Amino acid sequence: MAAHLSIVLVEDNDDLRELTADALRAEGHHVVALSCAEELEDKARGVAADLFLIDLNLPGENGFSLSRRIRQVQPLVGIIIVSARSELQDKVDGYDCGADAYLPKPVPFEELRAAISSFARRRQAQLTTQLGPQGGLRLQQRELHGPSGQVHLTHAEESLLTAFARAPSGRLENWQLLELFGMDSAEVSKTSLEVRITRLRKKLSQVGVEGQSLESIRSVGYQLHLPVQLMA
Repeated sequence: MAAHLSIVLVEDNDDLRELTADALRAEGHHVVALSCAEELEDKARGVAADLFLIDLNLPGENGFSLSRRIRQVQPLVGIIIVSARSELQDKVDGYDCGADAYLPKPVPFEELRAAISSFARRRQAQLTTQLGPQGGLRLQQRELHGPSGQVHLTHAEESLLTAFARAPSGRLENWQLLELFGMDSAEVSKTSLEVRITRLRKKLSQVGVEGQSLESIRSVGYQLHLPVQLMA
């Protein structure tokens, strides 16, 4: 598989969760494995996920609700539902909640691999289209490439730029940015966020980005005004 993705797996069956996570890691993917939706905030906070694999019959919040909530916050992220519920209405409800694919259990790993590969190809085509004739930046393994060269990003800078690149219109509100880094809404956190934004702007400038590429929207958040191609 060419593309290596950041995958969040939500599955309450311990054995199946670990087997699936190990198989995906063997394919080169980064995997965060969770047993329920409630672990998402604690164990996957700040993870710039490309794809969610979600079971439906979860303890606490079910997979339908989780998929809907993720889709509302991350319109471009991949969602594949993997469930023992194979009735037509369950599949329809899954797609209505934002799933890109619905795979009834038991799923052969080859089929899951194919579904993930299909999503990765669509995502890459979309990113390439977004670049357009004017070109843009390329982010690959913490290296940001631009017209004037390349610069190394820290993990926090990579997560921040990735979040902007995936956000609709490149716009993120302050609460989303604070949540990305696990901060609260205290003034000290806002100051820390401004420092991170300033450092990212400097890196953008170092690779040849001119003008106000990362605009501050007063009392709302920030908006990135240029395309960034995310490479595995």
